[in-house]
Amino acid sequence: MILSARVVPARAVTVAERELWDRLQATHADLATAFLSHPYVTAAAAVFPHVRVCILEHAGQPVGFFPFQYRHNWHRPLGWGQRIGGELSDYFGVVAPPGIGLSPGRLLKLAGLTTLGFTHLPQSQNTRGLAGEQPERGLRILIRGNYWQDLRQRDKRFVTDTERRERKLIEAKGPLRFVFQDTGLDHLVAAKRAQYSRTGVGDPLADDKAVRFLRKLASLTHPSCQGVLSTLMAGDDWVASHFGLRHGGTLHYWFPVYNPEFQPFSPGRLLVKAIIQSGNGITLIDRGAGDTPAKRDFANEEQVLTRGLWQIPSARALAWRLGLAVKWRLS
Repeated sequence: MILSARVVPARAVTVAERELWDRLQATHADLATAFLSHPYVTAAAAVFPHVRVCILEHAGQPVGFFPFQYRHNWHRPLGWGQRIGGELSDYFGVVAPPGIGLSPGRLLKLAGLTTLGFTHLPQSQNTRGLAGEQPERGLRILIRGNYWQDLRQRDKRFVTDTERRERKLIEAKGPLRFVFQDTGLDHLVAAKRAQYSRTGVGDPLADDKAVRFLRKLASLTHPSCQGVLSTLMAGDDWVASHFGLRHGGTLHYWFPVYNPEFQPFSPGRLLVKAIIQSGNGITLIDRGAGDTPAKRDFANEEQVLTRGLWQIPSARALAWRLGLAVKWRLS
């Protein structure tokens, strides 16, 4: 397929083009994630000033979309791009049909880029000509039939222990109350930042832009990208919360946080169990990249996500690589 392209600010994507974007995501199951949706891109553009969409065209008609951004204004003339939202994105790739005939080099040229570093590229993007390196397992929870009973048959010890901890929490604090769509994002952000500080993990929410971005996402109600803030209470006590993004029946599990006082009750487990059993039309919970025991306990499906660095040989690309090497050395 002979492709051409236009690169436009996110706000310049037309209604007809957004409708095509929705259809592509609805048609191709591997694209069904809020992180590849146009509302996610629009929310990012309201906070990050250098968001662009490369509209892929064939014979003058749009056939696909490649959203990206420049981290800094001076990255634009150098052609140094990154995925939408930077580190606040759990998926990366093009929204286009398989067999479109791309390659990393071709995509960079169409988008006017010389360099693009990325993570979270699904292996399914290979069908569009795009590939990364360093494969990493991503775990998911496919909710079908009687999921909890199926899990009991697969891992009776885990299910029995989870139910025991749930009963102990109820005895200690009172009946559980779960709200699938709640308010109180500021509480979640504060609790999550306290967790980062307590555990010594880097804090992606230290940047005010990151918090503003989450607020934008929390306000979205589009079917392809809805912010979902869920809360689990025991009596009058807060147990756990989660903020994630919903695309149709898929919930991307993104920012969970728990009350450390309730650690003996495994609040994270109880929160996932509550989401699974709440209904609300959720048929798949995507746990993102990473294979940890906490994710593996519930998972019954997996995928492969990759990372990489695409470059077009040039002095500007070499400068990017040298700068990255210096950054790694300093860190």
